[in-house]
Amino acid sequence: MATIITGLFQSQSQSRRISEDLENAGFAQDDFIIYLQDREVSKEVKTSVWQSFFKDNRTLEDESLVVTVRVRDPEAREQIMKIFTANSAVHTNYFENIKFRDAMSLQFLKRIVALRAKSQISSPREVRHHGQSGGMSSEITFGKS
Repeated sequence: MATIITGLFQSQSQSRRISEDLENAGFAQDDFIIYLQDREVSKEVKTSVWQSFFKDNRTLEDESLVVTVRVRDPEAREQIMKIFTANSAVHTNYFENIKFRDAMSLQFLKRIVALRAKSQISSPREVRHHGQSGGMSSEITFGKS
């Protein structure tokens, strides 16, 4: 199992610089994955999705870029975050206990990110269980503290 950091960047044109920065910092090419899109999507559609998802009013010129890097130790984590920050990462995710070969699939990562986002929705504060009755057997109260 691996620990990885995934970064989302505004443009695929950043891929070369990020790759060079990672290699210059001592990461082998086997330690990172750069996901490039080969399917054309209109500028308007990309911008619309970007703006609604990130609440960011930028206009995109080309596809966004996702980069995943294997984290081997705390120093590597710090280096990766510095590189991502220097390259204006829009969003980063830190994942533990993921098979690095599974992370090679962008669809797999999207599912993991979606599951994480759903799990971060606040849990109900109060759950009351009732004894057997003819109706509901538990009650969940949202919005009360």
